[in-house]
Amino acid sequence: MCARRTLDVGARVRVTLAHQGQKVKMLAVVRVAKAQVGMGLEFLDIDPDSNATLLAWIENLRKSR
Repeated sequence: MCARRTLDVGARVRVTLAHQGQKVKMLAVVRVAKAQVGMGLEFLDIDPDSNATLLAWIENLRKSR
């Protein structure tokens, strides 16, 4: 994810992603951090509704390419 500043690798964060009026909330951990690039996150805990929404977003991206 792009960010103004990166967090340390191993830091746990609560993330909210929003797209077209929908929100996905999850707990994640920073696995990769590169200054002026962003961070790679591993999702640790995501509720079933948020997971279904996230999977639908990914499927829509796949279809649009």
